[in-house]
Amino acid sequence: MPELSARWRLANGGRRLGVFLRGMRCARRRQISCQTRRELRAVVTKEAPKGRGWAEGFDSQIFGKGLRLLFVACSLLCLLGSPSFAQSAREFAREGFAAKDRKQFPLAIQLFSEAIKQGQFTPEQRGFILYGRGVSYDALGLRGLALGDFDAAIALLPDFPNSYVYRALAWTDRREFDKARDDLLQALRLNPTSALIHNNLGSVYERKGEVDRAIESYGEAIRLDPTAAQAFYNRAHAFIAKQDYRAAISDYDRAVDLQRDFADAYSNRGGMYLLLGDTDKAIGDFDEAIRLKGTDPIFWSNRASAYMTMGRYKDALADFDRAQTIDPGNAATYLGRGRARLYSDEIAGAIEDLRVAARLRPTNAFPAIWMHIARIHQGNPDREELERNAARVDRTQWPAQVLDFYLGKLDMDRVRQDAGGGVGAEGERRLCEADFFVGEFLSHGQQKADGRRMLRKVVDRCRPVDIIFAAAQAELRDDKEAR
Repeated sequence: MPELSARWRLANGGRRLGVFLRGMRCARRRQISCQTRRELRAVVTKEAPKGRGWAEGFDSQIFGKGLRLLFVACSLLCLLGSPSFAQSAREFAREGFAAKDRKQFPLAIQLFSEAIKQGQFTPEQRGFILYGRGVSYDALGLRGLALGDFDAAIALLPDFPNSYVYRALAWTDRREFDKARDDLLQALRLNPTSALIHNNLGSVYERKGEVDRAIESYGEAIRLDPTAAQAFYNRAHAFIAKQDYRAAISDYDRAVDLQRDFADAYSNRGGMYLLLGDTDKAIGDFDEAIRLKGTDPIFWSNRASAYMTMGRYKDALADFDRAQTIDPGNAATYLGRGRARLYSDEIAGAIEDLRVAARLRPTNAFPAIWMHIARIHQGNPDREELERNAARVDRTQWPAQVLDFYLGKLDMDRVRQDAGGGVGAEGERRLCEADFFVGEFLSHGQQKADGRRMLRKVVDRCRPVDIIFAAAQAELRDDKEAR
């Protein structure tokens, strides 16, 4: 189960990674955010708005098989300037395109609608106007209305690739990826040398889980336009999905070389360095992302998560405070700050933050687990609170089994067995989490020696990049000091 994610940012425009790879998915861009998508996880990778980052300005270009579309475009311009055409329709259409270019989309929609109502346009001219209105609807998030206009534009103007591209973006937002792919393939038949279309196609393949095809499409976009920072950025995210972190770093290097203010790329690259254990480079990249765009809470949370893995809880707490100030409704920030407070001996504050995280994401097991851990540290394990929180959690998702262990419904061998059911790196990560959560619980009860043994196993076997690694070290340190 995703830890509690901030938002996604990745794709045709800029992605961020989730957890130290996160989820690589959040709002309209995937981003690598140091909060987990899984657990409200560690680093979030951003993915830019699917396609729309690169699509800006795309509608102003006339793509395709040249002469035919150029003739149509010229016909529309001649129409708008023709003294024989009704004055009102001519002006409404002309001003509609001007308003769209100025990003005054509500006004553009009104003007296009009035032009369509009053004008006697040829089918192709009407198709361009419907396309312009569809782009305006899309910019406002009115996908249903946009799809209707793109359908009409394609029917009237079947050789204009832009309509297929924008309709593909609308299908992608609806998670109808096969339809999006088909539209982009048709756009490529009309304009096979468009790097932008190949880039968007790569994004759709990635969303479909066809990572190799995504990498191939991003590579073709790069071949056609070697200066396309977004294509390098997107391909990096696809490499992350294949756990090829060095290749991802190489593409992020190219992205920031081409676009020096690419804050998301710096943040995502920082997440990769963190995964590879190079904390100095990771912190340096998070610093640069914050310098470029200090108003983005994901960057502060990412650096905070990096500090957490290093056991620098006070520094992490300061960064989580900044992230929470910018985005006070982010459950991942409350979870991260709650853990930072827990290991900074601010137990009351930790409990309050974890309570908020559980309230914001009641079906996610991680806030409930960490809330119980905080209560144990406080010396006040609240059984009724644990039962209430556990009752709301999605029981089909890991790590709900840990709550059943806390409630005495599962033994620790079964918890570890369920955790190890994951494949590869995911299974290893879950097993590390199981050992930490069980070991932490035992170390505060009657089986202290068994608990410490499991915590030492976490430190010996698990990745330093995981939050639980530093947490296990903190538990062992606190136990040693207490003795």
